[in-house]
Amino acid sequence: MRRLALTIILRLGRYAVLPVVALACVMLAVWLMAMDRYTVATLATAPIVFSIFTAAVAVAIGLLLLPTPKHRSFEASVETAPGLWAAWKELDHGFVRSNRSLRIDTNFNASISEVSRYAGLFGRQITMIVGLPLLIILDERAVRAVIAHEVAHARLRHTSGSINLSDFIAASENVLFYADPDHTITGRIARALLRSMLEWLDREYRTLSRENELYADLGAAEQVGRAEMARALVLMEACGTRLTDLIYAPLEKEVLGAIHAPRPPFERVLNQLGDIRAPEPMTAAAVAGLTREHDPDATHPPFAKRLANLGYTGVPDIGDIETSAVEQLLSPDAAKDIAARFDDEWRKKAQAWVTVGW
Repeated sequence: MRRLALTIILRLGRYAVLPVVALACVMLAVWLMAMDRYTVATLATAPIVFSIFTAAVAVAIGLLLLPTPKHRSFEASVETAPGLWAAWKELDHGFVRSNRSLRIDTNFNASISEVSRYAGLFGRQITMIVGLPLLIILDERAVRAVIAHEVAHARLRHTSGSINLSDFIAASENVLFYADPDHTITGRIARALLRSMLEWLDREYRTLSRENELYADLGAAEQVGRAEMARALVLMEACGTRLTDLIYAPLEKEVLGAIHAPRPPFERVLNQLGDIRAPEPMTAAAVAGLTREHDPDATHPPFAKRLANLGYTGVPDIGDIETSAVEQLLSPDAAKDIAARFDDEWRKKAQAWVTVGW
């Protein structure tokens, strides 16, 4: 039964709650028709029927009024990121620019998402997001493998399944916004009914996401080769650790005790690029990643498991990092302009934090 429910949710996303709403409406209709013949019995069951129906209405409201997430990123045109668009087009055999958008954000990561409006009746919009730190620190070879990984997610329809599942979870949680469980009986009933389901769906979502990552790694390996995909995984693991140790962790400490906003992150990344890429510390970070305790709530499988999935029992030789990918994939001034924009936004937020704390 649970497997059937999960299949329906993966296919329909938030619209999978419509059968539940329809069932509640049928229940109310039957209850109303029974009113004349079984008056006493129907009146006795009124609290149950109306509570279920009201909860179903709250579910419908949560479904219909779930806000569309807004991207906190920079939309990159073909002129801004010609190399990224070219790599995406080369690796995605079903590429149609009219239903694709490319964005750049501040994360050391990349992702791809799909939005199907009105249950997919009007096609789907695919958005790829590539982090500027990833473009600055990695070379074109590694970024190309990362793009191939994201394209594999879309080709294998991981985007639709995972997005539908997360969309359903968000819609279900949104019910509690309209039916406050602390102040309404309907909210209490909805929370009681949703709690175990949401916990189960969260587990299923993490499991599905980890499986999808392994399949996407193999899909990318078919495009760029296993060695290139493994190299990209090692660089992501090692450089991600170095980025945290050298930039983000010290910056967080500085903000806590600062009077004025400290130097912003991208300025630091550019100044310490050589230290982040230093071969010996990078190798040590990658080796440490093989035995790092895995977070059970993580949506990605352990680093060692991803390498083993590609046929590697240890950290492969990755060679040197070549020229930063921004120099090949973005227009000459784009990297500098986007970094300055992100740093300016961060500086304003940091100054607000510092001012409030002070």
